[in-house]
Amino acid sequence: MKKMGTIFALLLAFVLAGCSGPAVFNSGSDADEGALVGLYKLRALDPLSITLLGIPQEKQIDAVIDEKGNITLPYIQEPVQAAGLTTSKLEREIQRIYTEGEIYRNITVNIQTFSKCYYMEGEVKSPQEYSLSRRITLLQAIAAASGYTEYANRKRVTITRNGQVVKFNAEKIEKHPEMDVPVEAGDRIKVWRSIW
Repeated sequence: MKKMGTIFALLLAFVLAGCSGPAVFNSGSDADEGALVGLYKLRALDPLSITLLGIPQEKQIDAVIDEKGNITLPYIQEPVQAAGLTTSKLEREIQRIYTEGEIYRNITVNIQTFSKCYYMEGEVKSPQEYSLSRRITLLQAIAAASGYTEYANRKRVTITRNGQVVKFNAEKIEKHPEMDVPVEAGDRIKVWRSIW
């Protein structure tokens, strides 16, 4: 009888898990998880700080991506498309424009986004919106939310980014810190409740 009760509880848990929330894409390969989540892609009205090194005078430019997704840079006639790119891709594109146009051969570009945040949900002690003022990882974000509650399932943590949901095993990441993934602006991180 006890065995039947356990089987029923397991079946109920699977049915409930299948009915709740958006579909979770699980790669089956821990090595691919970071790549699957992807990086934050810039959007119109995102504020940027761009540092140009290697031009006659080092320039610090505070820019906002316009409604068409472009930014304007010194010594370049045409606006540069920024929306839809990650900051690292935009850095490479700006570097390419300056060097291929032979404006400056050795130029370094650093880009930072400001006024960004991420969201902690579920079984953490302080679920709320957090400011993303520096680069942090998934485990650091959980720690910033005062850690797990007693009901947390450390093996089931999800990040929702750009409409895609990816599942992580935080317990495994704690044992293998090299598997930790960076948090990006707009991420919704959820620590799920254990069914036991």
